[in-house]
Amino acid sequence: MKRREILAAAACFVVAVAAAATTALGANVSYDHRALVIDGKRRVLISGSIHYPRSTPDMWPDLLQKSKDGGVDVIETYVFWSGHEPVQNQYNFEGRYDLVQFIKLAAKAGLYVHLRIGPYVCAEWNYGGFPLWLHFIPGIQLRTDNEPYKAEMKRFTAKIVDLMKKEKLYASQGGPIILSQIENEYGNVDSAYGPAAKTYINWAAKMAVSLNTGVPWVMCQQKDAPDPIINTCNGFYCDQFTPNSNNKPKMWTENWSGWFLSFGGAVPYRPVEDLAFAVGRFFQGSASINSEDGAGSQIDVESLGHVLHTFVNGKLSGSATGNSNNAKVSEDVPVTLVAGKNTIDLLSVTVGLQNYGAFFDLKGAGITGPVVLKLKNGSAIDLSSQKWTYQVGLKGEGLGLSSGDSAQWVSQSSLPTMKPLVWYKRSFNTPGGDGPLAIDFTGMGKGEAWVNGQSIGRYWPTNIAPSSGCTDSCDYRGSYGANKCLKNCGKPSQTLYHVPRSWLKSTGNTLVLFEENGGDPTKIAFATPQVGSLCAQVSETHPSPVHKWSSDLRAQTKSGPVLSLSCPHPNQVISSIKYASYGTPQGTCGSFNNGQCHSQNTLSIVQKACIGSKNCSIKVSNSTFGEPCGLVRKSLAVEASCT
Repeated sequence: MKRREILAAAACFVVAVAAAATTALGANVSYDHRALVIDGKRRVLISGSIHYPRSTPDMWPDLLQKSKDGGVDVIETYVFWSGHEPVQNQYNFEGRYDLVQFIKLAAKAGLYVHLRIGPYVCAEWNYGGFPLWLHFIPGIQLRTDNEPYKAEMKRFTAKIVDLMKKEKLYASQGGPIILSQIENEYGNVDSAYGPAAKTYINWAAKMAVSLNTGVPWVMCQQKDAPDPIINTCNGFYCDQFTPNSNNKPKMWTENWSGWFLSFGGAVPYRPVEDLAFAVGRFFQGSASINSEDGAGSQIDVESLGHVLHTFVNGKLSGSATGNSNNAKVSEDVPVTLVAGKNTIDLLSVTVGLQNYGAFFDLKGAGITGPVVLKLKNGSAIDLSSQKWTYQVGLKGEGLGLSSGDSAQWVSQSSLPTMKPLVWYKRSFNTPGGDGPLAIDFTGMGKGEAWVNGQSIGRYWPTNIAPSSGCTDSCDYRGSYGANKCLKNCGKPSQTLYHVPRSWLKSTGNTLVLFEENGGDPTKIAFATPQVGSLCAQVSETHPSPVHKWSSDLRAQTKSGPVLSLSCPHPNQVISSIKYASYGTPQGTCGSFNNGQCHSQNTLSIVQKACIGSKNCSIKVSNSTFGEPCGLVRKSLAVEASCT
């Protein structure tokens, strides 16, 4: 998709009249006009998205269990072709790309799986998930009726399906995979491909079905998905969506719980009230389921890249940036030339290749020209036709500097600071504890960082979000859009970068930085985010937990609402209850206070139920706390700490 939460987000809804899932293993999956049907029963299914390569294998069990505990029935994930086949015919299914292990862990947690093979995925992933070698196959055109492309797409799709079959992971084999997806949001761009688009989609559908997975296939955002492929909806709101056949269920594969974060942009967020309202409307609508004297001269340059650096005679003269929506950069740079020969170096940088839109693979990158030298006397010299040398990539990459092992490293008593195009390396020991660990890049300019040879991402703390556009609160009424609810205006988009502890040794770890603009690495610091309070508030009129829903409304009503608390990190337990009130508590997390109605027994009851446990659940009712105040509608509010 073009909009993606990295770890988990409400995603797929399939309404039915039977109970929710209690096991992640199915034998027969089909569908009718109302729902997916698993082992002969229509199902209510709520899914969440986890991209397995964006976390480490040691994180998967906890992420999956939290998803299950939160009421998710299905884990959906894309399959990342560029990670699994970085070199043609050389496959990688290890470490963060161990797809089989991820799916088996999902099953172990009691979750079904929706495998979105694509193999185009978008997903705010470089080149939309396509491996770069695909671009250089003679005669290839991506995502259209093109034989070289279709051959590669079929080969990789079959590779994944065969791997799943070998491991018996499809529901038809007793495994957890109940759905598969072919292509991805092609309907958003198919008009640009002309008549070939229809031919391609029909071919893709036929190819997918021929692989005999034993489970239904879907196409999201594809109104003309041919039978038996289910066409599904992606978006903020899908209540008006209808499938293209009366025998297909209404499915919402992506309910966007927010919007992606861009360097130099404020942080977008979607109010939970709007999210809940959208879900409510979906269900109400009968739903079924990211040279001369050169002083005063200037150079005009155009580049197709997110950043352009201009060097004159080895010195940085200026930089310019584009944005996530338009990679085209134009730069007017004041320069000082010397008598005789002058050298101009232009460095064009893309913060990831294009990943979305029609013919995104043909948009290219790099200097597009013209390059014009404007002299102070008003004349101009077009340098575009001069002899230029061209280099793709950085020499440091070829020398393996990111691993930290290269013999090219030189020790210095003092580090150069605020200098462009510098590689830095330092050793460090792992900070104590078992909580999350992050690196704070405040003080750096723009670049990329590696820990023990593993990239932890691109940093750009000097790219500040606009100072306007944010509000202290967001009115959730009306339609949500990417620019409606913003926070962190006037601040860097991101300064903290997660370092998985599984990548670290107790001592002798290596941090490598490539700094583009110039920064001060002495200001880099490690951060161990401290989780403050756990808070929850549940009304006695809340519905019972999802896993207790059933077709017997009397039994569901009897079970009643439940307040649940769970410590966020392994080896933590609830150590104290800072606040607890059953009645009419006021305020929000960190500032709760008693209302006019309050049960004096609340604190002791909650302490007894929760302290010393990793998680706890308390029924919100008079039977638990007694009747404090007659006919008033009551709620339970709790604030706890974990250690």
